[in-house]
Amino acid sequence: MKAGPYAVFDIGGTFFRSALWRDGLLSNVSKRPSLNFLNTPHLSPCELQNELVTYLLNEAARLEEVFGKRIGHVGISLGAPMNAKTGEILQSGPLWGPEAKSFDLLGQLRRFAPARTYVIANDVTAALLRYVRDIDPSSNGKVLYITISTGVGSRLFDAKRGGIPTDSQHGFQGEIGHLPTQTILHGSQLSFRCDCGGKDHLNAFTSGRGILNLLREQPKFASGSETDDDLLRRFTEGVHNEDLDAIAVLDASTSPLAQILAILLTHDPIIETIVLTGGVVHKLEPSYCESLNRQFLNHGLFQVTDRDPDYLMRRLRIDTPDDSAGLVGAGHLVETLHSRRSVYVYD
Repeated sequence: MKAGPYAVFDIGGTFFRSALWRDGLLSNVSKRPSLNFLNTPHLSPCELQNELVTYLLNEAARLEEVFGKRIGHVGISLGAPMNAKTGEILQSGPLWGPEAKSFDLLGQLRRFAPARTYVIANDVTAALLRYVRDIDPSSNGKVLYITISTGVGSRLFDAKRGGIPTDSQHGFQGEIGHLPTQTILHGSQLSFRCDCGGKDHLNAFTSGRGILNLLREQPKFASGSETDDDLLRRFTEGVHNEDLDAIAVLDASTSPLAQILAILLTHDPIIETIVLTGGVVHKLEPSYCESLNRQFLNHGLFQVTDRDPDYLMRRLRIDTPDDSAGLVGAGHLVETLHSRRSVYVYD
């Protein structure tokens, strides 16, 4: 079911995007820098959350004015862990920093604009829905979708059940970015804080900000006068030029993810496809997958990878870079709401 129009949003740690969604197509797309704890340090986490509510309400009203008629349904893709059963935002390090508390965004939107209906999902969930919209329903396999950008997150789609399984009590699934892990660079084990405040989470090593953590530990890359963007640009050039120091940093970044993938595939061998996306992956390909596979082989699957060194590479796919992925996913989300279906399966 398509129809519309609906107001759709993609709320990320770097950009806020909005658009009209009608008959499966986007129009009137708008983008602005996100309001986050790094670029707006004078605002408290609570103030940042309230600013997000204001942005969503004002932008929905603007889209309604553009269309010229009332818009009754809103779909939101949000870069934050959340309870899929209740819609409660549990925390967002990239958006609101380590001091942020849980936030009832859905309740606030309903309070200030009760005439509209809203559906909110994690941004990885939304992007996964876009990716699997044409999947063969007769498939019995699973698709693991991983995004590596400001943060790291994943979602698992179960084709047999036709949805994204979540915990029946907590409505949770796929927050691998907050699993404790470790990495070694030039013989030294490193330790960093995640944006959420946790110690040595996957995010702290593997996300874009995690790579910055690693680079700042290396004399070749660290420079007090260099901006983060310039540092990442120099690192990216080094990876593509096969600079050994840059490759060492890349391997230190992919190693924790490879270890988690080895654990996941050990327990769930019917994961047939692993989709990678996000700015980190897109800027570093094909070196990123090569590095991830090297580290995966180092960790290994018992009695598998020594016999089948292409085990991971056969499963890896790169989702096409697309700034509109979150908006399209939000469009599919709001369609499920309007048709009284659910994208979730509660075990």
